[in-house]
Amino acid sequence: MAAILLFVGAGVAIAQYARVEYVDGFPELRKAQGGSDYIDFGMELQSGDSVVTGRDDFVELSQGADSSIRVEPDTVFTIREVETSTGRQTVMSNSVGSVSYRFGRMTGREPRIGTSTVVAGVRGTEVTVYAGADGSAMFLVDSGEVEVTSAGESVSLTEAQGVEVPAGGPPGEVFEIIGRAIDFSTWSGEKQDEFLADPIGSLRGLEAQLQDYYGELIVLQSLYTEKRAEYDAAYADLEDAVERFGRESDEAEMIREVVGPLGQEATVLAFNIRYYALTSLSLRRYLLGQMSVEMKTRYILDRENPTYTEFVALRDSILEEYESRITQHLVAVDI
Repeated sequence: MAAILLFVGAGVAIAQYARVEYVDGFPELRKAQGGSDYIDFGMELQSGDSVVTGRDDFVELSQGADSSIRVEPDTVFTIREVETSTGRQTVMSNSVGSVSYRFGRMTGREPRIGTSTVVAGVRGTEVTVYAGADGSAMFLVDSGEVEVTSAGESVSLTEAQGVEVPAGGPPGEVFEIIGRAIDFSTWSGEKQDEFLADPIGSLRGLEAQLQDYYGELIVLQSLYTEKRAEYDAAYADLEDAVERFGRESDEAEMIREVVGPLGQEATVLAFNIRYYALTSLSLRRYLLGQMSVEMKTRYILDRENPTYTEFVALRDSILEEYESRITQHLVAVDI
C-alpha cells in the first residue's frame, strides 16, 4: 500500500480542511500523524485530525469565508476522507458530543457529516448533530436539507425538522423542531439512562454497526488485493521495459499509461479501507470504551450480576472480532 501511495503521491497530498477561529478552555488536537497538542487560534486541521473538548471547552472552526463548525463541550470531532464514485469526499463526524454546522453556498462537492454510526449528505444547510454514548444520533436542521442514511435506509430533513437514529438501526420518524425544546445535555442523559436500562441491547446495536463496517472492509480488501496484484505485475513490466528500451522509450510509456491508473484505483481502495478501519476504531475507543466504564462503575460492588457478566462476555467477543478484523489495517500512530 505504501508503494502505491508513493507512486501516485501527487493525488493523495494532505490538504487543509478547517481553521481554528475561536477557542475557549484547553481543548486538545489529536493529530493524524500521531501525538497531540493544545488547540490555539489559527491552527489548520488536516484530514485525520480530531478535536477533543472537555467539560468547559469550546472550539469554532471555519471552512472558507462562509462555513463554520461549532464543537461543543465533551465532544470528539474528526475530519476524514472517503473515495466515492465521483471522487474524494470529506466526512466530518463527532463520535460523542454535539457539533453544529453552517455551510454557505457550496461550489464544490457536498460534504458528508454525522457520527461514527450514521452519515448524512447536506445541501446549503445549518444543522446540529448529537452523538450519544450508546451510539445513537440525532440530527436537527435549522435550514437547508439533509439526507440521513443508516442501516440501508434514508430519510430527508428540511427546515425545522429532526430525526433520531439508534445505533445500528434505521432512522426513526421525522419530527418537527418548532415548539419542542431539545437540549443536548438532557437528550444525552436520556440516552445514558436508556443504555443503563438495556446495556445488552445497546451493545448489540454497536456490534451490528461494526459488522456493517467489517462487511465493507471484506469487499474492499478483496478488490484491493486483486488491483494490487495487477499493479505489481504492470510495474514489473514497466521496470523491464525501462531496463530494455530506456525510461523515455515508447514501450515504457505505453506500460506507464497502464501503471498509473492501476495505482490510482488501488489507492482509492486503500483510502476507503483506512476510512472504515478508523471509523471502527472510533466506535471501539469512544463508544465501547465509555460503555465499559459505565458498566464497571455501576456494578463495581456486584461483578457477579448476570447483566454485568453477560455484558462483559459480549464485549469481549466484540473486542476479539475487532482485533482480528481491524488491527491489521491500523498503524502505530492510530493507536
